[in-house]
Amino acid sequence: MADTQTGLPDSTLVAQLIEAIPSPIYYVDTEGRFLGCNAAFEASCGLSRGALLGKTAHEIWPKDLADTYQAGDIEVLEKPGPHVQAAEAIFADGSRHQVILHRAAFFQEDGSPGGIVGVGWDVTDRVRAEQELKDHLQFSEQLIETVPSPIFVKDKDGVYLACNRAFEEFCGLKRQDVIGKTVFEVWPMELARTYRSADDALLKKGGVQVYEAFMRAADGSNRNVIFHKATFNKGDGSVGGIIGVYWDVTARKRAEQALRHSEERFRRMVENAPFGVLLTDEHDAITFTNRRFEELLHYPAERMENLETWSALVYPDTKYRAEVMAQHVRDIELLRSGEMDASPVREVQVSCGDSIVRDMEVVITVEENLVYWVFNDVTVRNRAEQALRDVLQAEALHDPLTSLYNRRYLDQALEREFSRAARSGKTVSVVMTDIDHFKNVNDTYGHDCGDKVLQAIARILNTHIRKGDTACRYGGEEFTLLLPDAPLESAVERAERLGELIRDLSVSCDGTTIAAVTMSFGAATYPEHGDTPEKVLKAADEALQRAKSEGRNRVAAAYEFRDTP
Repeated sequence: MADTQTGLPDSTLVAQLIEAIPSPIYYVDTEGRFLGCNAAFEASCGLSRGALLGKTAHEIWPKDLADTYQAGDIEVLEKPGPHVQAAEAIFADGSRHQVILHRAAFFQEDGSPGGIVGVGWDVTDRVRAEQELKDHLQFSEQLIETVPSPIFVKDKDGVYLACNRAFEEFCGLKRQDVIGKTVFEVWPMELARTYRSADDALLKKGGVQVYEAFMRAADGSNRNVIFHKATFNKGDGSVGGIIGVYWDVTARKRAEQALRHSEERFRRMVENAPFGVLLTDEHDAITFTNRRFEELLHYPAERMENLETWSALVYPDTKYRAEVMAQHVRDIELLRSGEMDASPVREVQVSCGDSIVRDMEVVITVEENLVYWVFNDVTVRNRAEQALRDVLQAEALHDPLTSLYNRRYLDQALEREFSRAARSGKTVSVVMTDIDHFKNVNDTYGHDCGDKVLQAIARILNTHIRKGDTACRYGGEEFTLLLPDAPLESAVERAERLGELIRDLSVSCDGTTIAAVTMSFGAATYPEHGDTPEKVLKAADEALQRAKSEGRNRVAAAYEFRDTP
């Protein structure tokens, strides 16, 4: 590892390398407490370094994520060396992403572990098929060795200061054959001139540089690579040199070239593709649509001469059409300028010729003067996802045993109905009820039979309330009824009727009939017994306790509310 840092100017290089790398980087001590991170880490998780320093993962993220990170850290400390782990991370917008974590321990001068340094990549977006840097950071000399892509460092005179193992393997050279030499001493003259010219331009302008060139590989072939380079400064603020990394894009380049030279074969392949394809030229004229595209849109090709006529068909709303087409045009401009390598997936609503509005995913690719548009119908998928969200929402607001609304829903309903009653001047009644001696049922017949009694009572409550009333399981053997527009007398009458129905209830369980179940009820009304949901609930509960103390199996109404200071 000593060779890794040969010729490095000073520790400023490592710090600047950490900050310049676009992937999130962090480092923690052996107890898992944050020691620092780079700007990319702050941006990805939405937390500042000040909010992270000194804290562990369990103080920052949910337990399931923190447990995963902690287990990985323990493994790194027990088995030093590079470690790769698939995990989840919460991003700044609150969404969960799949990430790949590369971590390694770093060591103090006495050889003991000093902590862990890690770098993460978001691998959720499948559009990025190209090899990206998997690891941008090691806090110590192990940093460069951990990164799987070739990395190199030069001074401002073009002399190599360092490189990593990936660089050696790609080029087929040992680092001692590279470090201390210039590009003219390592590479063929034609390649060396290209590299030196690009370096001079970067040193003159500063900042970050991205360009494509050839690189001599270990097998002697010239490979197409994309260089990402940036200048770094020395401790005195002067330019120290260049940090660079590159990716082999030969396969992609060959694929692009093959596509350009075989348009007819491409047409035959695309014609039978399961997704819609649209091709436009530099004048926005539509030059090709495949069969699936016409099937998706239900418009014949002759009605779609250019983007203007096509967009007017599929985006009939003028405002929406302007917004969507502006985004499409912006994507095309970024692709043509090279500022964006691949178009993001855009989801739009398309009005089709069969009078159905469909959800479509649109991906745009630019090749010279041609623009490829790929459309995928995700209507069914979106509806299924919405249905799943609706189911999950319903489950979150219902008691799983009785299927009645739960206390969380009751709290929301109380606030809603009390606000409505305050505006309209109407009443809202609340009835709290409790199964008498329910413990005896569980002790005598078992909890499974007790659950059946709860379910049977829940069915009676839910069946014998008005539309607009709400029956909730409040907890254990307790239930609550929310009765909008019901005065106290009506609430008491309904409670008495429910009591009669429950007294007539018989439940069969394991060959035994459970009968003679009774309930006690307490009723209170807004605004007579309180001006807030909490006060009315308290009044109903006090009435319930009075009904129980007076012998159970009865209904008690709350006393008149007095707002004491």
